[in-house]
Amino acid sequence: MCLGIPAQLVAGETDHPDLVMAEVGGVPRTVNVGLLDERPGPGDWILVHMGFALNVMTPEEAADALAALGAEREAENREADAMQAAMDAAAAAEEEAIAARWMS
Repeated sequence: MCLGIPAQLVAGETDHPDLVMAEVGGVPRTVNVGLLDERPGPGDWILVHMGFALNVMTPEEAADALAALGAEREAENREADAMQAAMDAAAAAEEEAIAARWMS
């Protein structure tokens, strides 16, 4: 499975015709736009995979993709929290079992 991340182009020179500066999750990154037919400009949204812009996105498409990524992250966090709760419960049960053996 491939994962493309929306990024918004920001102003900034890279001294290379195929490279632009983009913000990915608020972090500035250098992205290669050489695969695109037309070079996007500052403020434009692109879909980035492995450092390459695959296509230009509308702001609505970017917002939808970012929302989907946020929902995926929230689901992963809930799963991690449930796993931690199960591990904590198992550890507490084990401690109780050990204490019961020592008391008898």
